[in-house]
Amino acid sequence: MDLFFGICQALGIGMALGALCGAPAPSGSGARNALLALALVLGALAGGLSASADQISIAGGALAGAAGALLAALVVSGVVAGAGRREGGAAGGIGLIVTVAAIVIAGLSILLGPLALIALAGLLWLGAGRRRRSQRKYEGLRILR
Repeated sequence: MDLFFGICQALGIGMALGALCGAPAPSGSGARNALLALALVLGALAGGLSASADQISIAGGALAGAAGALLAALVVSGVVAGAGRREGGAAGGIGLIVTVAAIVIAGLSILLGPLALIALAGLLWLGAGRRRRSQRKYEGLRILR
């Protein structure tokens, strides 16, 4: 059972770091790819460090941290970019909300590891909803010949 808690803790810390790296990433730019790579590396390092502190497999913690960081960075960068477009480029308030949420996720996952699974479910739900809406956007368009 300690392995499960350690992996959940590494996942939560990775998601928090990924959210922090994904928030300032402008969508569709080279800087976004660099920040996604940074999130991946930081998530793997923090997850491995978290797992090693709990005497758990470092590879499992690093993998969970990297996966959580990449998922969070992808979803959060899309959400922040969309909010910035709607607000006319001023996404400072959204960045503050993302930062506070990341700190809460990291803190809760350190105290109670399985709570990170709730954050994971929320990210998956948010990402799936955004993907569904983007596919529906062009649903009525047809090529007339």
